[in-house]
Amino acid sequence: MPKRATTAPLALAALGVVFGDIATSPLYAFRQCFLGDNSPAAMVPNVLGVASLIFWTLVGVVCIKYATFVMKADHDGEGGTLALLGLIYPTNPLKLRTGALPVIALVILFGTAALYGDGVITPAISVLSAVEGLDMILPTSGHVAVPVTVLVLLGLFWLQPRGTQKIGILFGPVMLLWCIAIGIVGAVSIARTPSVLVALDPRYALGFVSHGGMTTVIVLGATVLCVSGAEALYADLGHFGIGPIRVAWYLAVFPALVLNYLGQGAQMLRVPDAQDVLVFYALVPGWGIVPMVVLATAATVIASQSLIAGAFSLTQQAVQLGYLPRVTVTHTSHETEGQIYIPIVNAVLAILCVLLVVTFKHSDALADAYGLAVTITMITTTVGYAALTRLQWHWPWWQTAAVTAFFLLFDGSFLIGNVPKIPTGGWIPLLIAIVVFTMFVTWYRGRQRQAKVLASMQMPLDEFLKEYDKHPVSESLGTAVFLTAHPHGVPYALSHQWLRTHLMFEAVVLLTIVLERRPYVRAEDRIVIEELRPHSFYRVTAHYGFMQVPNGHEILAQCRQKSPAYDFHDATYYLAESTVVRSGQPGALRPWEMLLFSWMLNNANPLPTALSLPTNQIIKVGVEVPV
Repeated sequence: MPKRATTAPLALAALGVVFGDIATSPLYAFRQCFLGDNSPAAMVPNVLGVASLIFWTLVGVVCIKYATFVMKADHDGEGGTLALLGLIYPTNPLKLRTGALPVIALVILFGTAALYGDGVITPAISVLSAVEGLDMILPTSGHVAVPVTVLVLLGLFWLQPRGTQKIGILFGPVMLLWCIAIGIVGAVSIARTPSVLVALDPRYALGFVSHGGMTTVIVLGATVLCVSGAEALYADLGHFGIGPIRVAWYLAVFPALVLNYLGQGAQMLRVPDAQDVLVFYALVPGWGIVPMVVLATAATVIASQSLIAGAFSLTQQAVQLGYLPRVTVTHTSHETEGQIYIPIVNAVLAILCVLLVVTFKHSDALADAYGLAVTITMITTTVGYAALTRLQWHWPWWQTAAVTAFFLLFDGSFLIGNVPKIPTGGWIPLLIAIVVFTMFVTWYRGRQRQAKVLASMQMPLDEFLKEYDKHPVSESLGTAVFLTAHPHGVPYALSHQWLRTHLMFEAVVLLTIVLERRPYVRAEDRIVIEELRPHSFYRVTAHYGFMQVPNGHEILAQCRQKSPAYDFHDATYYLAESTVVRSGQPGALRPWEMLLFSWMLNNANPLPTALSLPTNQIIKVGVEVPV
């Protein structure tokens, strides 16, 4: 597991990376939450009810659910939905007889897929809502906000290949300044209307929910925007640790959010028509609007950067766990393993973000699309956490039921409030989640069926070695490395070559890369070399965690260290290249699954490229695989 620095620098870094999304939510959340009766008699209880609801949502979701319970579910220090899946099923959850995944695994995978919808919408709505502050000073900004937002987003995605290590140093200080600024303007507003502080009484939230009618449903659907970045606390657990995240939350972000949301409520009590303008910017004096717009834009860029980097990391994990095909991964830092860039993910996110901004034009409209993605992921985490407490931690059923019911009190309310938004924008993250989830499951099923067929083509090791001993080396053909997904038996590429030529190599290496369902494997535990025949026949097994990327040069270097008597450097690499065809057997891929799997297989990053193997030393053996 990567070493971490001291708590104070990490807390500052966590402030920038983890809390970017949640700390920028005051830009649009409160305005979205205030809906309903605007009459003088209803204004005060409505404002106080909404403010109270926001405050207790922050307490219940962030302070209790994530900071107290969920973040304790770490997988060797790593967090996130896929890490949670690895905790629930420490071994492969696949049932080979049917090719089916357990229901809990499917639920978690769907929630993971929803995170991509969040990654698409967050940059669009965050940057657009910040730039819309220009409405306060430029009468023509209704025409300027969209192109400015597009330019900011394009610049943000253009910078991704260069890495975020250097600009990441500024994330913490900028977000700290942002928290101070929004806290100050909120406190000033509260000082002018201190009566808003009664909203801290939970009875105002309960009264609003119980008497709000349909308005309550709509407001609940918008309240989730206030905790939109809560999932990042868990997802980035491995980068910072639970201590620094809690320090940053309780000492900076939580106080700033409470002050600002209550300040916005106070502003609406003073100026009942405030819901018709950007309530957040109404707290700022005229001379401070431009600096606040600049600071808000910087904060939202940080929030967007965090989501983009999270999409890269999530894709890498999905590839390593076998839910997506191999993609091109570029390491943007020689010091930090997690600093990666994935071109295809960056391009797709950029295109979709720009399309959303150009189509919706206003952050209010995008808010309808935003809440559903966050809600789906939060419910997924709740379901996964409940499964973990029962299947692995063996909690009493009543304890699991009580904690799950408390989580679902919030998650279920958010879901009820967001379902009506599906026709007006909520379908976007839902569609993205369905597409990505379909790719997850199809690739997993196809690869498992492919692996099962290739395993059946293997020759038993004992049988092969008997034949091997009968035919001593008559011609020195150098060293051959046969890549195989199975750590037992003899792969098709070797048995096929042997049966055709009956020529043997001076040395044969059977190389298997095992991707573990844990985040990290220590370097000293990574390589296992088994000498099947003295100085001539080896089996090498390389173990990697789902947060690590296998590298051929690294594997061979460790092999040379463990077996210095033989040089694996000038080897020829053999691997089977599959051509998939549809099988007529029960459980075969459906026609549409076959088309999708074939497309994904053909567009996957080639294994030799992914392992950085020399292309002029590779020989591929074609094989037809019915799936």
